[in-house]
Amino acid sequence: MKLSSLFAKYLYQHKQLRLPGIGVFTLDPSVVVPDVTDKLFADFLQNIRFNQQTVNAPDEDFINYIRTETGKIKPLAESDLESFLSDGKILLNIGKPFQIEGIGYLQKTREGTLEFKPGEPHLHKQEVQHEAEEPVERSKTFYLDTTSSSSGRKLLIALGAIAGIVIVIWGGYKLYNRNGDSGSATEPVTTLPSDTMAISTMPDSLKHVASDTVQTRSTYKFVIERTAYKSRALRRYNQLVENQTSIKMDTKDSTVFNLYFVLPATPADTARIRDSLKIWYARPNVYVE
Repeated sequence: MKLSSLFAKYLYQHKQLRLPGIGVFTLDPSVVVPDVTDKLFADFLQNIRFNQQTVNAPDEDFINYIRTETGKIKPLAESDLESFLSDGKILLNIGKPFQIEGIGYLQKTREGTLEFKPGEPHLHKQEVQHEAEEPVERSKTFYLDTTSSSSGRKLLIALGAIAGIVIVIWGGYKLYNRNGDSGSATEPVTTLPSDTMAISTMPDSLKHVASDTVQTRSTYKFVIERTAYKSRALRRYNQLVENQTSIKMDTKDSTVFNLYFVLPATPADTARIRDSLKIWYARPNVYVE
């Protein structure tokens, strides 16, 4: 079950939903919750109220509710909730609406306050649809359609393999440049094969791709995670450092934290690198700067 669908269900049952960094949604205990198929359901949503107040941590009951509905352990439930709210805050900070299914929309005003508008009963649309027809949010990565031909699947798999090889070569090139710079600080990196060795083991049809990539001198910043939570950013940063990656982290006014790699690439290759990083780190979005 999608995490976003649990917010409204919890609110309907408990009449209150407290979200850290957002505020509190409430329902009058005397209000009877109609069935989502009821034609008056849209009117019922107008009874939802929002109060922008300080909430430092999610209620333990809500975390346990997520655990029960999703079957996940507590740390994963907390992490999923934190990620969802972090993405919502990023949307609000860039002027986009933050939708909570079955509850409504939040929008940040010019004065910095949050304005709430009750929404439509999206829950019903998701629950009554057949599983095969259920709308699913997909990241902009290689998607293998089950209705595609065998040749199409093979082509996508080949492209993914090419992208993976190119990532390895870029990592080796970056390591070579860092070791050659005596004035730079030492950073933990993954031990990778040399560019020459990597290229020599590749098929002839791919050697020119790797060779052109190694020769580039331009560098780009590939942001694999953007979060408003400092604790989450530090935890993920330390995990990647322990795995001996060359991950970096920066922040803007301590409100948004970026985890990123600095990689050499040509402008034409940035999209391929971004898609490869999405696959490798299982991220819905990777930003190129």
